[in-house]
Amino acid sequence: MVLVDAMYVNKGGGRSLLMELLRRLGTGRSVTLLKDPRLPALALPGVEVVEAGSGETARRRFYRSQGDRFTRVLCFGNVPPPRRLRAEVGVYFHNMTLLRGLRDGGLLSAVKMAYVSWRSPHADFFLVQSPSVRRALEARLPRGVRVHEAPFYAHPAPIPGPDRLDEGRWSRFAYVSDAYPHKNHAALLGAWKILADRGLRPELHLTVYGPYPATLRLIDAARSQGVRVFNHGFVDASELYRRCGYQVYPSRLESFGLGLVEAAESGCALLASELPFVHEVVEPLATFDPLSPASIADAVAAVAGRPAPASRVKVADRGARILDWFGGADSGDCF
Repeated sequence: MVLVDAMYVNKGGGRSLLMELLRRLGTGRSVTLLKDPRLPALALPGVEVVEAGSGETARRRFYRSQGDRFTRVLCFGNVPPPRRLRAEVGVYFHNMTLLRGLRDGGLLSAVKMAYVSWRSPHADFFLVQSPSVRRALEARLPRGVRVHEAPFYAHPAPIPGPDRLDEGRWSRFAYVSDAYPHKNHAALLGAWKILADRGLRPELHLTVYGPYPATLRLIDAARSQGVRVFNHGFVDASELYRRCGYQVYPSRLESFGLGLVEAAESGCALLASELPFVHEVVEPLATFDPLSPASIADAVAAVAGRPAPASRVKVADRGARILDWFGGADSGDCF
């Protein structure tokens, strides 16, 4: 029996990856999901869903009473188990904010990372999504802890032929993302205000939902100023990508950049921050300074209304290796 511990996964890219992992595990295995109480109710074929409460104390009680049931455990929310188990344990680490240190990440992130490091002997290995996260995590964990790269993501349906694509899509730009501060919506909306002042009015399509009142106010203010920005909330991202020719991605920090990969595979050309995490996973059409709304606006103005080829994905999907490990293969052979 295998356990996916998702106690701290409830939204954003982590939630998308969790759902993709559970979909792939599917039937044929006896799977238990330790669910974050903030995640909506789930009914998944072949998956026993357990809600043990919130926080590390509830998690500790769960492992004390049920931990010895499992042969494989994947902690999907960055944090190793609170005790050593008989099972082989992997930790999927995908929160770059925790690696920023006290100065950049703040006290809470520093405390959380110290706890992850303290509990790291309870894991047999860690999995990450990119080389930069692997290097950063290795620097924060005790010497000798194994860290492997195993990115995976959902693959969209085949892209329609050129004759079936809406030509208006080349004036539409998507940014599929929640509104954490590092996602940088303020700079993006500032860029669209600059474009409007220049007499350029491409469409900006956002997916902000949840407790982000400041960002929602910025969106409303931009709309009141005549900026063509549309906020769809939580939607089917693949459908939005097909309506938009471009994905504009001003994020300042990512452990992977799931939106970049999904947009490229959906046929979008990418305009993105000139930062290492972008170049690790895709070949963008153009890049910009994410701290400069004018730089973002210049990149958009250079391509708006013009057809462009889909950006190329550079990273390989290694989800099959995770499934092999869940099936009983040795982690050394899988990763």
